[in-house]
Amino acid sequence: MLDLPEPEDDGLLIPEVGEWSKDKHHFLLRYIDAFTTAMRNKHWQGLHYIDLFAGAGIERLKRSHRLDWGSPLIAAQARYPFAGLHLCEKDPQKHRALEARLNRLASAPSFRALVGDANEEVAEIVGKIRPKSLSLAFLDPYGLHLDYSTLESLAGIRADLVIYFPDRVDADRNWRAYYWDNPDSNLDRVLGPGVDWRTELAQAPARRRTERLLRAYQSQISQLGYTEFEWEAIPSSGARLYWLIFCSRHKAGSTIWRGIAQKKPDSQQTFDFGP
Repeated sequence: MLDLPEPEDDGLLIPEVGEWSKDKHHFLLRYIDAFTTAMRNKHWQGLHYIDLFAGAGIERLKRSHRLDWGSPLIAAQARYPFAGLHLCEKDPQKHRALEARLNRLASAPSFRALVGDANEEVAEIVGKIRPKSLSLAFLDPYGLHLDYSTLESLAGIRADLVIYFPDRVDADRNWRAYYWDNPDSNLDRVLGPGVDWRTELAQAPARRRTERLLRAYQSQISQLGYTEFEWEAIPSSGARLYWLIFCSRHKAGSTIWRGIAQKKPDSQQTFDFGP
């Protein structure tokens, strides 16, 4: 398994993030390593990495103050390099730091880093990927900011998805106060057309609300041709904070994910999968 060196403070912007961020990167690193190893000699024209909420490349964990590699720098250091990194970051300061770090990294593959809204830039990113390629898209918004229309764009290419779904960080906390009266709310844009989440949540017992949202979200993604789903609970202070959702059109992707997910960030082995 790929073992990256510890990142160092290079004098560029290093955003602070919650301690749980390292847990999602645990799964991403392991999947990238297994994915690029398994697929490198297949018939694909190339393996590509897509990161629509790319960040600055290095993060500082709030509680421990340790530095952690951001997702695009994890992908840039894969043992078997991607043919290309396709990145987007909305914040100009983070974008500048990310580009500088990638340019300094001698082993970095070809990359393109756009600055802008991921939901607006995704079409340009998808348009640059050759038709017979296989991609891995890491979709890690800061809240409910990943539009369903963006998933529709990604469904136009062959891509496995790793999605951060902030059900307890955002959706369950804000659905009535911020989203109920707005027909074009973040939650409406994330879930996409045809989901009557207002009725679902109003009628569901409080303990079942997030489950109803998750099932609706999976159903919507299934309509894009995805048949394989794996779920990873990301905890904070002993309680689940959000879900990391893996989506693929092929059982091979699910098999790889199940293999890498047996080892959790605390080094414990588990064989219990699903929400």
